[in-house]
Amino acid sequence: MKEKEVNLTASQKISDKLNSFIGAHAKMIIGIFAVVIILVIVLAVALTMSQNAAEKKFNDLADLETEFSSLSVMSSEDEGYQSSAASFRTAAEALIASSSLDEYPGAKAELMLADIAYAEESYQEAADMYRAVADAQSDTYLGELAIMNEAACYDNLGNQAKALELYNYVFDTYGTDSAYAPKALFNAGRLYEAMGEIDLAKASFEQLTGLYLVTDTGAVSEYARLAESHLITMN
Repeated sequence: MKEKEVNLTASQKISDKLNSFIGAHAKMIIGIFAVVIILVIVLAVALTMSQNAAEKKFNDLADLETEFSSLSVMSSEDEGYQSSAASFRTAAEALIASSSLDEYPGAKAELMLADIAYAEESYQEAADMYRAVADAQSDTYLGELAIMNEAACYDNLGNQAKALELYNYVFDTYGTDSAYAPKALFNAGRLYEAMGEIDLAKASFEQLTGLYLVTDTGAVSEYARLAESHLITMN
């Protein structure tokens, strides 16, 4: 028998066996394909729902930011403030419930709630909300911002030691490249001075001017300028 005929015969045998297997297990094969198709459809639906849910959260956040902007220019004594603030809180709490503080929309909503509490001089309530964001967003700029605002709350509450601890934490943890580092250093110096720690106050102001009065990019921090002026009055 020629080689071509041998190969053809072998191919026919494989084809016959495959057809025989398919014929014997047709129901099982169809069932497997059906399950695979269903799984693909379920996965596609789940992915679409997840994307829609995420999009809704960001749309809700955009609406909330618009409400916040309107509320921020109002005084608590203005007519309609209380109803607007209540509406804002309801919307913010709903967004936080649907998006945890680990997610940007939820964290931003909590920050705005804290900002409203701060503006209303409910400093401890605001501090607690800022702390919640700081814990959930420790690796993002929202976390840094929350700590800075938390420090301001304790400063207003008269707890200078706690405020100082938080300002130093920002600088020590996030480093000189942090956008909030100059402000944190300046406030640390200011609080040291208020607490009578003059040498530590000068050290903070000198560190601030040394780092940010003249930078590699040529930018000058306003807090470095304030520190420079402050050092003159202290000498």
